[in-house]
Amino acid sequence: MLTFDISSIVYRPVEKHEQQKAFDLWCPTFKTNSDVEERYFLPDTSPRYQEGDTLGAWHNDKLVSTVHIRRFTLRSSENNEEYLCAGIGNVATVAEYRRQGLSRHLLQIAVDKMEESNEFDISMLSTGKPSHYASFGWEQVPEPTQVMIDWKTITSSSTNVEWRSASDVLCQDIELMLKIHSNSPRIYQIDRSPPSVFQHWVKGRWQNNAAIVCLYEHEQEQDYVVIGKPDSEKDVCVLEWRAPNMKLEQKLLSLAAAEIRQRHGSTKPIHLFALPQYMSIDELTEWAGSVQIGINLDLMMRNIRLPTDVYEKIKTAYSNGHAVFWSGDYF
Repeated sequence: MLTFDISSIVYRPVEKHEQQKAFDLWCPTFKTNSDVEERYFLPDTSPRYQEGDTLGAWHNDKLVSTVHIRRFTLRSSENNEEYLCAGIGNVATVAEYRRQGLSRHLLQIAVDKMEESNEFDISMLSTGKPSHYASFGWEQVPEPTQVMIDWKTITSSSTNVEWRSASDVLCQDIELMLKIHSNSPRIYQIDRSPPSVFQHWVKGRWQNNAAIVCLYEHEQEQDYVVIGKPDSEKDVCVLEWRAPNMKLEQKLLSLAAAEIRQRHGSTKPIHLFALPQYMSIDELTEWAGSVQIGINLDLMMRNIRLPTDVYEKIKTAYSNGHAVFWSGDYF
C-alpha cells in the first residue's frame, strides 16, 4: 500500500478535458475499454449528463478515485409521474490508494450534491458490497430474479414466427422496438428515450448476449420477446419481453419456451430473467409448471426527496417483481 499524506488529496469533479484520466482508471478496474466507458459522457448515450457528475479524488494531479452520478428518469405508468434518479456507478480506486477512505469521502460528496441540488428524487445502484453504501443511507431492496420453470407443456409452436439476431433488429427496427418498449411498461420503468439511448442499451444488453428477438404481431398489436445466449444450454435465458396484457405475455413466453426446447431438448427448464408482468406466482405455476425463484441482493435505493409513501411504493414494486431492475439499468 502506498504511503501518502491523506491531507494532500484534493476532491473535485472531473472536467471535460480530463475524461481520459477517468478512462485510464475505469478500464483496468472494470476490464473494459474506453469505447465502453465513454458512454457516461456522450450526449447520444447520456443526454442528461452534466459536467460535475463525475466526482474525483486527486493526488499530485493524478485521478486516484471516482464516483459517477448517472442521471436517468424513472417513470410511473400509473400516473405518468417522472422521478429524476441518481444512478451511482464507476466507484473505483487505484489499487495502492484503497482502504484510505477515498471512495467513502466521494460518496458523502455525492449524497450532499444530490440533496443540495433539489433536482434528484431517488438514487439507485447495484453492488455486491452493500455495507459500503448502507452507512450513507442506501438500503438493500431484495428483488426476485432468475425464475426457473419446469415447463409442463409447451403449447405454442415456433412455426410462422421469425427469430432475428439482435444485430439485425438494432439496424432495422430500433425505433419500433423503443415504441413497444415504452408502450407496455411495468409500474416503474427507466426511460430509454431518445432512440440513441435505447440503441446503446439494446447493444449492451441484447447484442452482447448474442440474443435473438421475435417481433410478434397479433391483430395490429406488436410485441417482442428476447432470448439471450440461445445456443448455450447452460446460460440461455428469456431476457426480456413486452406485451400489453396477460394473454399476449403468455403467448410470448410460450414462443420463447418452444424455441429454447427446440434447441436444447424437451426437458430443458425455462429460465426467465424476471417474474412475468401480468401473472402472479400462483398463476404462473398453474399455467406453466413448478417455479423456482432466486433473489438478487445487489439492488440498493436511497430516498432523496420523495414523500415516504411514494418511496416505499417504489421499493415494494421492485421487491415483489412488479418492477424490474434489468441488467444494464445501472447504466
